[in-house]
Amino acid sequence: MALPSMANESHLYFERGGSAYRLMQRLNVVKGDDPSIARRIVIFLALTWFPLLVLSLLEGIALGPTPEQSFLLDFASYARFFVGFPMLIIAEVIIGPRLTIAGLHFVHSGLVREEDYPAFDSAVEKVIARREALLPELIVLGISVFGAWSMTAALYAEHETSWHIIRTEGGIRLSMAGVWYLLVAVPLLQFMFYRWIWRLIIWTGFLRDMSRLNLRLVVSHPDQAGGLGFLGMTQVPFGALAFGLGSVLSGSTAFLIVFHSVNLEAFKIPFGAYLVLVNLIFLGPLLVFVPLLARTRRQGLREFSSLAGVYNDSFAEKWIRGKAPEGEPLLGSSDIQSLADLGNSYQFARQMKLFPFSLQEIIKLSVIAAAPMLPLLPLVMPVEDILKMLAKALL
Repeated sequence: MALPSMANESHLYFERGGSAYRLMQRLNVVKGDDPSIARRIVIFLALTWFPLLVLSLLEGIALGPTPEQSFLLDFASYARFFVGFPMLIIAEVIIGPRLTIAGLHFVHSGLVREEDYPAFDSAVEKVIARREALLPELIVLGISVFGAWSMTAALYAEHETSWHIIRTEGGIRLSMAGVWYLLVAVPLLQFMFYRWIWRLIIWTGFLRDMSRLNLRLVVSHPDQAGGLGFLGMTQVPFGALAFGLGSVLSGSTAFLIVFHSVNLEAFKIPFGAYLVLVNLIFLGPLLVFVPLLARTRRQGLREFSSLAGVYNDSFAEKWIRGKAPEGEPLLGSSDIQSLADLGNSYQFARQMKLFPFSLQEIIKLSVIAAAPMLPLLPLVMPVEDILKMLAKALL
């Protein structure tokens, strides 16, 4: 009968002068629901890929003497600018609203106790302050520019010609397209990526603050995570970022396979490490709840064990040792059903996980991250063999 009480607490929280509800409406690590998503993608392409195309045409490297020196044959560039970066923008409308819903769920579901509402408000205020702060944005921009300069130094050190670098009688130099690529295109792309890393840090900070509250967790909750199982589902949309990054890796790999005859087998370990890293980055923040869940499980098992001992002793006294009231029938007795229900609840408590995500969430993230790599198969395996392999898998 505690559920109506929790619902009333939640209702009072949102009605408290309206400020808490407005605060929660702003609990959005990213500013999603932006109708200008398509326009922003077009503007980015106008600042990056199209200038590279024009400059490479002017300099005669759109289709150079070798594939490595041809801008239009660089698969990785298509992946970066037509898949990778758009996904970083589209992810805002995929991830942002879901994080807001997850934040609201802490209160709507009664996980946050009434005495912890001020601490909850404080956690939300910190999210807003960190999201709106200018200094982290400037730091991210500085890291992005420094990354582009480092890439330039690396290209010169390798002394390999490409559409970025042209070899002349006097040595090697950056092409016009290469200058634009390393001074404008790459910094913009890296800025958006590192900005997402900062947003993930903000969300992790909010989760850490939640893990420090005296949350109303239920050891026998059907989600086997004390009521925090919704967080695993919340993290899956971050797969949109993994999809964009996987597309870039897939494009670079395709270039090496087609023009450098590199065997796909050489990428097994890097791709495996990439999938592990994706799960660590996007599910790792939920590990802040491990101490709380472990403590809840231990306490819950102790309480269930005590209750089960008392109930079983009373049951034995009544039905085994013959102290049941005269005339009370054994058949149809609710005591037996209650004993069975208690056993089922205890099993739920024993099966409670120490982390708020399941194997299903790990598989979903891995599939989304690996999906961009599927087009690599036709490069190393005939289409007929792929179809036969799929037919065998289905049958």
